[in-house]
Amino acid sequence: MKTRTFLAVVLSVLLLAVINISGSQAQSAADILQQVNQFRINNGLPPLQYNSALAAAAQNQANFMAEFQVFSSHTGYGGSTPLSRARASGYGGRVSENIVGGTGLSAPAGLRWWINSPVHYRTLITTQYTEAGTGFATDGSINYYVLVVGQPGNAPPPANAAPANPAPLFVTPITLAEPAEDGSITHVMQDGQALWTLAAYYDVPLSDLLLYNNLKEDAFVQPGDEIIIRLADGQPPPPTPTPPTAHVVQEGQSLWSIAALYDVKIGDIMLYNNLTENSILKPGDEVKIRLLPGETPPPTPTPPLTHVVQAGQTLWDIALTYNLDLNGLLALNEGMSADTIIKPGDELWIRPQPPTPAPTETPAPATAPAATIQPTLTPVPQVTATAVALTLSSATNDPPPEPTPAAVTDTAVSRLNPLVGGVMLLIVGLLALGGAGILVLRRSY
Repeated sequence: MKTRTFLAVVLSVLLLAVINISGSQAQSAADILQQVNQFRINNGLPPLQYNSALAAAAQNQANFMAEFQVFSSHTGYGGSTPLSRARASGYGGRVSENIVGGTGLSAPAGLRWWINSPVHYRTLITTQYTEAGTGFATDGSINYYVLVVGQPGNAPPPANAAPANPAPLFVTPITLAEPAEDGSITHVMQDGQALWTLAAYYDVPLSDLLLYNNLKEDAFVQPGDEIIIRLADGQPPPPTPTPPTAHVVQEGQSLWSIAALYDVKIGDIMLYNNLTENSILKPGDEVKIRLLPGETPPPTPTPPLTHVVQAGQTLWDIALTYNLDLNGLLALNEGMSADTIIKPGDELWIRPQPPTPAPTETPAPATAPAATIQPTLTPVPQVTATAVALTLSSATNDPPPEPTPAAVTDTAVSRLNPLVGGVMLLIVGLLALGGAGILVLRRSY
């Protein structure tokens, strides 16, 4: 019974160790992909979409190198190549592979080595490949990172595509120089060392090394040369040379080599010159590499808000592609859970949705009030006492009394239009004659 219990405990410990190692590998592989995609985003490039088949191919090679401590080529188990490993994992398309390894090498440091190596740098900033997978393994002291980029389909790569499978990078151990009493650090160059390897190993920008040592990008260094890595405490750095704003293309140069030459982002060069990575440069072309003081940069492309699901992708794949965790992706897509089945063509939110503008109320057109028909009233002439007196005077042949100015003013006739007033006077006169006639007839009778 004790033996069985002991064996069960040992198996449990081994199982937990395997689980921890597997989880650590997955996390480290995810770390290097996130580092690569963040570098691309910082350079104005879209992130590489995670592909599980490419990740399986990358992990296969990482395991091979850690198992046999082989770091000389891209050849793997059974003489496999990056393309054959991708095919065996179920990927259909062309691929390219980056490898880096070193003692205790971290994911950010591994990325820095790729950035400082022009041939590996070109793979990082390529637009000829849109998908990627990463692998990580360790033999206990040396960490190995593998990046496999791919493009679905069987079309041949363009002439200016990133080189397939650049030579693996192995971080040659370098003995770090100890700081002097004043805090400065000086490194003595050894065989096989270069400025960019010093920059990567000491984790300082290459541009700082060039500035501190008054060197140009193409400067040649040899064993025994002393290179200033860090200035003394309080020592002001040399004045920075005024950087040029334009570059005249030379024979054999490309966008990525020009960006590396001036330590600028290739995305900025493409933005300033309205170019893509596929643009062909000719010797003599002038390329803007920096903005003039006070010059307004062109508008940067708006990052996508949604992702269209491709065949074979999972929610976890998409989350990793855009530097999200699964819960973050689910939170952006209301009503979705980890068990939701997604299909090619589905559109998922990868960034917060823009706020919906509040609907603006269109004021209703003002209703014109119903027309009110006002009857036109014809003023009725009023016969005043003066008019009666005129009538009676005419009937009796007595001279009419002289009207007073006030009486004439108060009559309706005097307030009417002259034409209307004349008509009214005529009517009044006829009425008066008729009344006089009636009076005469009555008298005669």
